[in-house]
Amino acid sequence: MIAKKYSVSLYFDALRALHKRLPKNHSKFFMIQNEYRQKVAGELGEEAVMQVMGQVKLPYKFYVFHNLSLYSESLFQMDVLIISPYYALIFEEKNIKGEITFTEQQLTRKLDTNESHSFDNPVIQLEEYEYQLNLLFQTRGISIPIYSALVFAFASRYIKTPPTHKTVLFRKGIKPFLRNIKTGTPLLTEEQLNTLKNDILHANEDFNPFPLCEHFQIQPESLIKGVECVQCGFIGMKKVKHNWFCPRCKIYHKRAHEQSLKDYFLICKSTMSNMECQQFLQLNNKHEATRILKNEMLLKTGRSRNTKYSAIFLK
Repeated sequence: MIAKKYSVSLYFDALRALHKRLPKNHSKFFMIQNEYRQKVAGELGEEAVMQVMGQVKLPYKFYVFHNLSLYSESLFQMDVLIISPYYALIFEEKNIKGEITFTEQQLTRKLDTNESHSFDNPVIQLEEYEYQLNLLFQTRGISIPIYSALVFAFASRYIKTPPTHKTVLFRKGIKPFLRNIKTGTPLLTEEQLNTLKNDILHANEDFNPFPLCEHFQIQPESLIKGVECVQCGFIGMKKVKHNWFCPRCKIYHKRAHEQSLKDYFLICKSTMSNMECQQFLQLNNKHEATRILKNEMLLKTGRSRNTKYSAIFLK
């Protein structure tokens, strides 16, 4: 049973906005581009794995969680967690192209172009997750085995040298792997399992590095400003009476500014003034900004010139 379904993270939305609005000649453009591309690949892989998990049938009750951030000794993030009366299982999804080799400390991949890249070994990462999750369970009086596996969502990847002491699966191997886990006597009652599920959901802390400009030490003034077209992605829609107009694809849209407002809070600042609204959305005057800022997704504080707006979705 899916206890926490797949959903695109706010961090992904924020990276997309920052990548879109960062000029290509900016000193940190390629760093952000690389981070964004990795996140795109990760999201595709995690979605594919969760689609499989939605199809899994086992002869006992279990719960599946996507994208959990839990705090034990420190905050740790798991792509997929499964809990059952017999065990807990962590899946770490990797969507890395090329010929893959595992060493003691690194994962290296070689592309068809002979270009090579190195990454931290995800096996070490998984072992840390197991340790942290076990500590978390101990504080709740839970004692069940914790397993983990690396999952490559797409079989086009070639693993030349697998890790020596960690299970590696491709997407089609997930179901038989789960069916073959030995169970025996239940270690948790149904009530304990349900309580653990609720405790995990309550303890989840979404990754919140916002605003991203502060996180990556980028000056918000350097970003491309304007409203992004909801159809073609062009940044620079024009405000016309009761509407926004895209000079590239010629469409009109009444609420095109809402995504750009969201982008502002994710990447620029945690608050917005009337003047900052005018500047970021490239509005003609403060009256247009006032009308736009009367939005149900914004919280107003202060009065007159001290009025500020913040995003309810980040509270």
